[in-house]
Amino acid sequence: MPGNLVGNLVAGGIAEAGAQQAGDLMQDLKTGHLLNASPRAQFVAQMIGSVFSVFITAGAYILYNKVYPIPGPELPAPTAQVWLDMARLVNGHPLPPHVWPFIAVFAGVFIILPILALLIDRGKDTIVLGSLNFRKSTLQRWWPSGIAFAIGIYNTPNFTLMRAVGAICAACVTEVIVARERKQHILIGTDDRMWNQQEPLIRRKVAMMAIIVASGFVLGEGTFSFFILLSQAFSK
Repeated sequence: MPGNLVGNLVAGGIAEAGAQQAGDLMQDLKTGHLLNASPRAQFVAQMIGSVFSVFITAGAYILYNKVYPIPGPELPAPTAQVWLDMARLVNGHPLPPHVWPFIAVFAGVFIILPILALLIDRGKDTIVLGSLNFRKSTLQRWWPSGIAFAIGIYNTPNFTLMRAVGAICAACVTEVIVARERKQHILIGTDDRMWNQQEPLIRRKVAMMAIIVASGFVLGEGTFSFFILLSQAFSK
């Protein structure tokens, strides 16, 4: 829709919502398959949920908009700003000054990094850089991701900082638990071969526990924030 800013936003929103919901539904069906749930029952539940979500989502938006300005300091809606900027760009609005050099530099960096990651993946288990030796698994774990880098740019700090703090806490807890288990294995005389087999299992168990704890944080905050929103909306 050339020149139609609102039309482009509506079309983009419909396409994004459709792709997002399709991905969520496929994830639900995959989870149900792993749990041996009935696909028919899942489909019926998804249809019922889709009908109710139309009214619940609209009602929640009205409540939020009544209590907080959207976008605003509490709800900045960074993804909406990205869509608006893109719609303006494709409809003839210019980029801000001095943007093209940054686009070129970061595009080049994140073209080269995946190529290097592919070469490392095909290489030996130990990478030698001068006097330094790196395990391939360690490099792959800390290798920069272009998608994560981009998300960190357009998301506001209150989104990204908490994720970074949570990731650091999870990594620290994992290393403490692994070190404690390693010490116990040394005390009972376990050989290195058995420890190398058990360490990935321990890390997976800790990662699963971290996911469960994080899910509880999300559910708890979402539930209580909704009740706080209701109290604020009806007190005005």
